[in-house]
Amino acid sequence: MSDPEIENLSKDATRTRLLEAAGEVFAEVGFQRATIREICQRAGANIAAVNYHFRDKEGLYVEVARYAQECSLQRHPEGPPPGVAGAPPEVRLRMFIYSFLQRAIGKDRLAWHGKLMAKEMSEPTAMLDRVVANEIRPRATMLEGIIREILGPDTPQWRIEASARSIVSQCVFYHLCRPVIERLHPNQKYEASDVEQLADHITAFSLNGLQGIKSGTEGASETARGRAG
Repeated sequence: MSDPEIENLSKDATRTRLLEAAGEVFAEVGFQRATIREICQRAGANIAAVNYHFRDKEGLYVEVARYAQECSLQRHPEGPPPGVAGAPPEVRLRMFIYSFLQRAIGKDRLAWHGKLMAKEMSEPTAMLDRVVANEIRPRATMLEGIIREILGPDTPQWRIEASARSIVSQCVFYHLCRPVIERLHPNQKYEASDVEQLADHITAFSLNGLQGIKSGTEGASETARGRAG
């Protein structure tokens, strides 16, 4: 291996250490209170390395979000596996929920990513707009499409969106309320088998709710037609 190749590997390693350290610090104290000095101390890097790789703290923050998304996509690619794209919407809903849970509470998630997003929700920065545009909105669109297939093409958009939020809220609960859940139910270990079980439960619960909405809407439409007649 030539000297330039070794130098590039060293630079890549430093960049990754900075991203990991920055993710931890940003997750702990937020963007405003995080300092470049603390991040560099944790990364074992010189302060000049931040300027070299990211220009400034804001640039580092943006790259931390992109890095977390790239790691998530490597472990849990978006969309259904090959050959499942044409599966029934109920099957694709379960796959969506399972993938969401894997990213939120799975053992192989970045330890700081969930904390960072929780901090970003409470203290929004410009990064949240990027995360919504690049990560959250595409998933929301995917989920809304699945729900519309289940409820029917004439379902009002507000009902589709509310149903999507209800499904996502169930998944997010297991991340945000994890400390409480672990104290209430110590048997909840968040192992791989737990994620599978939770995905099955949330899917069944959501499908029953969607079917109830569909039946209620159809019943209300028939009643309205009857009154009109």
